Amino acid sequence: MRKNLIIIIILVFVAGIAVVFYLYKNGGILGGKDISEGVIEYDITYPKLDPNSMMVSGMPSKAYLRFKGNNMSNDMSGMMGLISITYISNHQSRVVEQRLTLINKKYASEISADDLKRLNDSYLSSVEDGGGSAEIAGYKCKEAIVKLMDGEQVKIYYTNDIGIENPNWSNPYSKIDGVLMEFQMERYGVVMHLRAKSVLAQKVEDEAFQIPADSTEYKKIIFSELEKILEELNPGSN
Repeated sequence: MRKNLIIIIILVFVAGIAVVFYLYKNGGILGGKDISEGVIEYDITYPKLDPNSMMVSGMPSKAYLRFKGNNMSNDMSGMMGLISITYISNHQSRVVEQRLTLINKKYASEISADDLKRLNDSYLSSVEDGGGSAEIAGYKCKEAIVKLMDGEQVKIYYTNDIGIENPNWSNPYSKIDGVLMEFQMERYGVVMHLRAKSVLAQKVEDEAFQIPADSTEYKKIIFSELEKILEELNPGSN
């Protein structure tokens, strides 16, 4: 009887390991402390817009941050997938690239250091320790108070328990030493509020962070041209 019980315990243990391995390989498992490869899913809301408007219904409601080896790829899509935007920060090469899929057209543009500085320096005026804390997507987060260029103050939350080194070097929150879990962004006249919903440890392919030099999938254009296209897509600009 005791021997049979030991065999059952061993079988259950082995089965449990197999399930965890399968989940990691095929879809990921909930991330733990200091994971260095995986995906963060964010919910997106639009605090300056009517949530019931037709405008909001066609805009992205989710964002996904894929990370591996300190490289990051942040993408979101709207209009039932007809439009998608991907923002890639390659930590190793210090290159930032933005991609846009517009129905059947695909564009890619490398953002120069000057353009990156212009974009990032135009949003925040100061960052202070908020003293508070919160648990978001299972992670303990610290609070910071940021003051925007227009004088508005916003609370944001970040964690030091995800293994990405200097995660905000390419965005306006470069003074925050931690992965953003709840924050606000504004691009092309649209204010977005993002809050992490889940963090999964899963394999991320290297191709997510670079376009092969011989690729014909994306048309490479200068960043000012890409900005013009995105500004024209902004429903509030019409």
